[in-house]
Amino acid sequence: MKAVVLVLLVIIGFMANQLVVIENQRYALMVGMCKSATLAVPDANCLSQVQTRTSWLWHLYYGLTYRP
Repeated sequence: MKAVVLVLLVIIGFMANQLVVIENQRYALMVGMCKSATLAVPDANCLSQVQTRTSWLWHLYYGLTYRP
Protein backbone atom coordinates (compact mmCIF):
# COMPACT_ATOMS: atom_id res chain seq x y z
CA MET A 1 0.00 0.00 0.00
CA LYS A 2 2.85 2.39 0.82
CA ALA A 3 4.41 1.70 -2.56
CA VAL A 4 1.17 2.60 -4.33
CA VAL A 5 0.93 5.87 -2.42
CA LEU A 6 4.57 6.65 -3.22
CA VAL A 7 4.05 5.94 -6.92
CA LEU A 8 0.94 8.13 -6.99
CA LEU A 9 2.81 10.98 -5.26
CA VAL A 10 5.63 10.74 -7.79
CA ILE A 11 3.12 10.82 -10.65
CA ILE A 12 1.32 13.84 -9.14
CA GLY A 13 4.66 15.63 -8.67
CA PHE A 14 5.68 14.92 -12.26
CA MET A 15 2.33 16.13 -13.61
CA ALA A 16 2.48 19.28 -11.45
CA ASN A 17 5.96 20.04 -12.78
CA GLN A 18 4.81 19.63 -16.38
CA LEU A 19 1.79 21.86 -15.72
CA VAL A 20 4.10 24.55 -14.33
CA VAL A 21 6.33 24.40 -17.43
CA ILE A 22 3.37 24.58 -19.81
CA GLU A 23 1.71 27.43 -17.88
CA ASN A 24 4.97 29.40 -17.87
CA GLN A 25 5.26 29.06 -21.65
CA ARG A 26 1.56 29.81 -22.20
CA TYR A 27 1.74 33.00 -20.17
CA ALA A 28 4.97 34.08 -21.90
CA LEU A 29 3.25 33.66 -25.27
CA MET A 30 0.12 35.45 -24.06
CA VAL A 31 2.00 38.56 -22.90
CA GLY A 32 4.43 38.52 -25.84
CA MET A 33 7.67 37.95 -23.96
CA CYS A 34 9.25 35.72 -26.62
CA LYS A 35 8.51 37.42 -29.90
CA SER A 36 11.07 36.80 -32.60
CA ALA A 37 12.11 39.90 -34.52
CA THR A 38 12.75 38.03 -37.77
CA LEU A 39 10.31 35.13 -37.69
CA ALA A 40 6.56 34.87 -37.19
CA VAL A 41 7.00 32.03 -34.69
CA PRO A 42 8.10 32.49 -31.06
CA ASP A 43 11.69 31.81 -30.06
CA ALA A 44 11.96 28.28 -28.62
CA ASN A 45 15.09 29.09 -26.59
CA CYS A 46 13.33 32.04 -25.00
CA LEU A 47 10.31 29.90 -24.11
CA SER A 48 12.48 27.29 -22.41
CA GLN A 49 14.31 29.88 -20.26
CA VAL A 50 11.78 32.65 -19.54
CA GLN A 51 10.41 33.09 -16.01
CA THR A 52 7.10 34.94 -16.15
CA ARG A 53 6.05 34.79 -12.51
CA THR A 54 7.91 35.01 -9.21
CA SER A 55 7.29 31.44 -8.06
CA TRP A 56 6.41 28.06 -9.53
CA LEU A 57 3.47 28.01 -7.08
CA TRP A 58 1.83 30.84 -9.04
CA HIS A 59 2.23 28.86 -12.25
CA LEU A 60 0.65 25.84 -10.59
CA TYR A 61 -2.20 27.96 -9.18
CA TYR A 62 -2.99 29.63 -12.51
CA GLY A 63 -2.57 26.36 -14.37
CA LEU A 64 -5.16 24.70 -12.16
CA THR A 65 -7.64 27.60 -11.98
CA TYR A 66 -7.38 29.46 -15.32
CA ARG A 67 -10.50 29.23 -17.47
CA PRO A 68 -10.27 30.77 -20.96
